[in-house]
Amino acid sequence: MRFLIATLLLLAVCTAGAHIGYENNTEVRIFSDKMRVIARTSVPFAWARLGGRAPAIADEAGREIARPLLIAAAPALFEVTAGGQRIHPVAVDCAFEVENDVAFILNFERPVAWPVVLDAVFLKQFGPLDTGTISVYDYTASRFSRDLKPIAEKVISQGDSSLSFSLAAPAPAEKQAMPPSSPAVPASPPNPPRIPWLIILAGLAGIWAAWKFRRLSARP
Repeated sequence: MRFLIATLLLLAVCTAGAHIGYENNTEVRIFSDKMRVIARTSVPFAWARLGGRAPAIADEAGREIARPLLIAAAPALFEVTAGGQRIHPVAVDCAFEVENDVAFILNFERPVAWPVVLDAVFLKQFGPLDTGTISVYDYTASRFSRDLKPIAEKVISQGDSSLSFSLAAPAPAEKQAMPPSSPAVPASPPNPPRIPWLIILAGLAGIWAAWKFRRLSARP
């Protein structure tokens, strides 16, 4: 009874344009170093996940109580495999957004094996007519890219709740080519020692004086 009253109150406070009932839209964002799964849904969806632990009303105080409980419940929303092996989130968060939307955020290490299969197992909790969407975006080249088109997308339901996709490994960073080094310039041979011109001139003058003296001495 308490849970029914809480659900009715939540439906009353949800505004037009927000997620109402159990609507859900999931984005998978692949970065060069991680994979992020963001599931946006409604307050009634979040409170249904908590069951009898849900606060009576989703006012500010009720959301403060619910947030850590929703963070703890977030990993069980999906079953994720990569190359057939189960992988688990390394970080989880939950945020109350505008228009009463609730976002579950699950961060995984970037898969190293493919394909990745994302199964929205939470749909088993709801009715066969409840549906949602999953879209996959590749941000490997740049995490700040805008207007990306999904590489895979699907409408999911209780009978078909999973999406499979593959992505190539990120290209290794190119090494910058070093400019060719200039050939070594051979060292110049050492310059021979220079004899001062004054010494040379003095030597020539001495030779000339000696020769002149001999000429004069040889005369009778």
